[in-house]
Amino acid sequence: MQLALAAQMRELDRQTIEEIGIPGMVLMENAGRGTVERMERSFGPVRGKTVCIFAGPGNNGGDGLVIARTVHGMGAFPFVFFLLDPEQLKGDAALNFAILKQLRLPYQVLDYSEKMLTLIDMVLTLNRIHPLHSLVDALFGIGLERAISGHFVDVINCINILGGQHRMPVVAVDLPSGLDSDTGAILGVSVKADLTVTYGLPKPGHVHHGGSMVGRLERIDIGIPTKVIARMHLQGELLDEETGARLVERDKDAHKGSNGHLLILAGSEGKTGAALLCGQGALRCGAGLVSFAVPADLNPIFEIALAESMSVPLPASKGSLSVDDYPLIASLTQGKDALVIGPGIGTDPATADLVLRLYSENPSPQVIDADALNILAAHPDVIRSPAGPRIFTPHPGEMARLLDCTVAEVQTDRLKAAQWLMAPSGTHPLITVLKGAGTVVAASDGRWAINTTGNPGMGTGGMGDVLAGIIAGLLVQGYLPWQAACLGVYLHGRAADLLAIEQPCGFLATEVAQALPRILGTIINKHHTELPC
Repeated sequence: MQLALAAQMRELDRQTIEEIGIPGMVLMENAGRGTVERMERSFGPVRGKTVCIFAGPGNNGGDGLVIARTVHGMGAFPFVFFLLDPEQLKGDAALNFAILKQLRLPYQVLDYSEKMLTLIDMVLTLNRIHPLHSLVDALFGIGLERAISGHFVDVINCINILGGQHRMPVVAVDLPSGLDSDTGAILGVSVKADLTVTYGLPKPGHVHHGGSMVGRLERIDIGIPTKVIARMHLQGELLDEETGARLVERDKDAHKGSNGHLLILAGSEGKTGAALLCGQGALRCGAGLVSFAVPADLNPIFEIALAESMSVPLPASKGSLSVDDYPLIASLTQGKDALVIGPGIGTDPATADLVLRLYSENPSPQVIDADALNILAAHPDVIRSPAGPRIFTPHPGEMARLLDCTVAEVQTDRLKAAQWLMAPSGTHPLITVLKGAGTVVAASDGRWAINTTGNPGMGTGGMGDVLAGIIAGLLVQGYLPWQAACLGVYLHGRAADLLAIEQPCGFLATEVAQALPRILGTIINKHHTELPC
């Protein structure tokens, strides 16, 4: 599913209204009525119950007024709380306020902080008269760009108290008020919703940082024509169930040779586990063959640790990889479909020289992870001159080193951070996978995506090593770098989600790798994809 930035969504609305001729009032009506439908689907019928709507000053507030009118027509008891004088509303929101007055629907203006002292009591009183169905946050939409202040903060805090302590369902209109639509950053304070109903297309803010303030996300079509969306050439996408359709069903005569051969340069003394986890990720996602190139003194570990893999001892590498073995490693890359470089290799100078040479001289597609990223961060002049396609898989700390900034700066705008390698067309693909809740994938050609799978149980050692192996395992099977990165991220999180059903935490990276075949089977059986996408 496509994602739209705030400016893009506003432009879609503008073109629909001004160029296509669909009135804004129609879009607002569709939005409000569609929201009520999703409210009932999630929390039951509204008939005979109270619905409290908190309406802001713009079109988001207008959507809330349509919701109030709609539930009134369905036998509910709406009560609207305005945060500014509703007589100052403009455009379609003003028209809907005029209708509300004609229907004599009850409302109150909360225009200064002292009124907040009684707000919770007022809602609890309404709840006693007619049981409360839900609280509707229609304060701010995607246009919010500054920190919330004044009595708006008090109202949002009251909504969160009613939702948290009193367990009243909270529904956010388009986006929880207080979230930045593009970055997901909390602008001072944010509504914590149980259900967010978004209009037209999802926005990055819904899924950045795992969407902890969003609750369940539902999208409704409010009438923006598909031709308008198509001519916008949106480059963002959501990695969701549709992503699974990219999996290609294997030919009946497939064999280990046709399923690709991966070379992994990983591990050092005390860190062989990182390499082995990477190998498991590759094999469990379907790679035909996996070979390790390892320091000679560590080879006995690899000979017995992962029986399905092969290993080559590097005679000049003792305890860690060394550039002195470059000629042998270069020969090993012949006939391999992709490389993984980095998990557990350390940053010894001889290792760093090896990484830099492979990055700059070897044309094979490479997944660059862990210490290889740290080595490149210390040599930024090399990064934009790769010899072939490169997929970077940093966590926020590694991303901060690559950008020479703080982790907080990375997390404030994860999409901007992941888009650090924009490059002119014709160069080798450079793709960044910025790990974390709502993993961001960004390509040098401008494409970007945000993942929806994964869970907090993945916050343990080795998960990133498995992910690097999965992405590389898909590369060797013939998926293009962008496809491999997006599909690998999605599958990695979905395998962990399968484990989290019974074990919210405490599962291991090894178990995530082991869960991959079940996920692959489920997806392929569902989509029955036969042709490469």
